Amino acid sequence: MDVKKIILGVLVGLSVFGIIVYSVNTDKSLIQLFIGFILFIFPIMFVSSFGSTFAAFTLTIYVAVIGYIIYIYKFYDTLIGLLLAIIIGGSIAFFRIGKYEIFSSKEYIKDSVKNMED
Repeated sequence: MDVKKIILGVLVGLSVFGIIVYSVNTDKSLIQLFIGFILFIFPIMFVSSFGSTFAAFTLTIYVAVIGYIIYIYKFYDTLIGLLLAIIIGGSIAFFRIGKYEIFSSKEYIKDSVKNMED
């Protein structure tokens, strides 16, 4: 495992912990924090996989509507949940699991027989 990834993981963990401790100590609404996190975690995680203009348009409309609802109803503590979603979702999008080849038992047998012959 790469040392940079370990250090970045520790920094992300400490950042999330710090934001949650700040929210508790300043009497922020944890329910609004959770709602903001849930509303924004999936769009942020999958923003890098949007390849079409329609998907980007849909994401923009979604964020605009949610932002308007937050502003109208004064759910400003959901912005802390948005910050958590950016930190966690961004790191998930950045460190996404790479593509891999599916295991085939037939190919494994062929390769092992071929290696035995060599």
